[in-house]
Amino acid sequence: SESVKPLAFDLTGKADDPAVVLGYPENGPFDSEPARIRSEERLRGPDIYGDKTVTREAFSIWASVRPGNSGGPLLSAKGVVYGVVFAASVEDNRTGYVLTAQQVAADARAGAGATQEVSTQSCT
Repeated sequence: SESVKPLAFDLTGKADDPAVVLGYPENGPFDSEPARIRSEERLRGPDIYGDKTVTREAFSIWASVRPGNSGGPLLSAKGVVYGVVFAASVEDNRTGYVLTAQQVAADARAGAGATQEVSTQSCT
C-alpha cells in the first residue's frame, strides 16, 4: 500500500500570493479554483457555538468560494497549506475567507495526536 504524507502548513502567505482553493463545493465533484490572497485580517465574530466573540487571523482571498469548500485547504503554488477555508462573502461572490495556517496549525497538530473522545456540545 502507498504511504500518503499529510500536507504541511506554510506560515509565509501574504497579500498578492497566488493560491488554489480545493474542495467539494455544493456536494459536487472535486474542484480546484484559482485564488489570490487579498489581505490578512483579524476578524471578530461569534464562536462556533454562538457563546462568545472570538478574533480570528484570516486571509481575505479573491476566489470563488461556495458552500462545501469550508474545511478545505488554500494551497500555495508549492502545494503547502496557507490556511483553511471557512466562509464566502455574502456581498461579493469572488471573495472568500480563510483561517491562516498560523491560526489553525496548533489545533491541527493536537487533533492529529488526539486519542480521547471530546464532546460535540450542541453541534450534534
